[in-house]
Amino acid sequence: MSQWVATKDLVTRYDALKNSNMFYKLFHYISGKNTLGMKMPMTAPVLRTVIPGVGRNNQQTMMEMHFMIPHNMQPFPPAPTDPTVYITTLPPLDVYVKSFGGFTNHRMNLMKVEELKNQINNRNLYHGDHFYTAGYDGPRSMNRHNEVWLVAKN
Repeated sequence: MSQWVATKDLVTRYDALKNSNMFYKLFHYISGKNTLGMKMPMTAPVLRTVIPGVGRNNQQTMMEMHFMIPHNMQPFPPAPTDPTVYITTLPPLDVYVKSFGGFTNHRMNLMKVEELKNQINNRNLYHGDHFYTAGYDGPRSMNRHNEVWLVAKN
C-alpha cells in the first residue's frame, strides 16, 4: 500500500489545460498548500488513472492524477487545503507495462495502450475498463520516459 495525493476531472475531450490544472493542484499541495504548510520533494512517477467511456452517453473520460507521498511522510501526510485534492491509498499492483520515449499526449497514450493490449493478446489477463499512464520526467526534459500500464488480473 502506498499513499498518494490526487485530484480528478471528467473530460469530454482530452484537454492539455485540464491536465495542467490537475498537475498544478498537486504541485501546490507539495509546495505547501496543505494543513501543515509543509513543502515536499517531487516524486516520480506522476501517475494518471484513465477511465474512458463514462459520464454523459459514455462519451467522457475520468482522469485522476496522482503524486506519490514521499516515503518518510507516508504514514501521516498533511491534509490538502484544496477541497478538490485528496489523499488516497493505492494497493500493490501487478501491471503489464509498455514503455516509450519522447513527448506524449492523450492520443499517444491511447495508441500505446492498444499496442500493449495487442502484445498481451488475451483480454482475460488484464482489466480493460481503465489504464494508467506514468511519467518519470519533468515537462521540459528531452529524453522523457513514459509508460502505460494495464492492471493484471490475479
